[in-house]
Amino acid sequence: MDDLAALIERVMDEKDWTLSTLARRSGISISTLHSWKSGERATGSRGPSPSLLRKFAAGAGLPVVEVFEAAGRHIPASMDEESERRFLHLLRSLDQADRSVLEATMQAMIERQRS
Repeated sequence: MDDLAALIERVMDEKDWTLSTLARRSGISISTLHSWKSGERATGSRGPSPSLLRKFAAGAGLPVVEVFEAAGRHIPASMDEESERRFLHLLRSLDQADRSVLEATMQAMIERQRS
């Protein structure tokens, strides 16, 4: 399995694309792709956001799961509009103290999935 830097190299080699072409096709800045390619921000808690990884997958014509695995990330489940609406309704009904607890809990869950 490729890491993200190797995956970027492979895509560029297989498609004969420059980093600029990959950036244009994915809608991600060249500087961001360069930092991933150099390994500066390719994995871990400072790594790419799920939305950028999805953009990269679409632009490179790769399965989302392959890109997330290369970045060492758990693939977040998609959420339909109705589920999001219900979730936000519940969130808005909490007071600030409970929102803080929920945010900390969710952050801990995300960190656990990354390790």
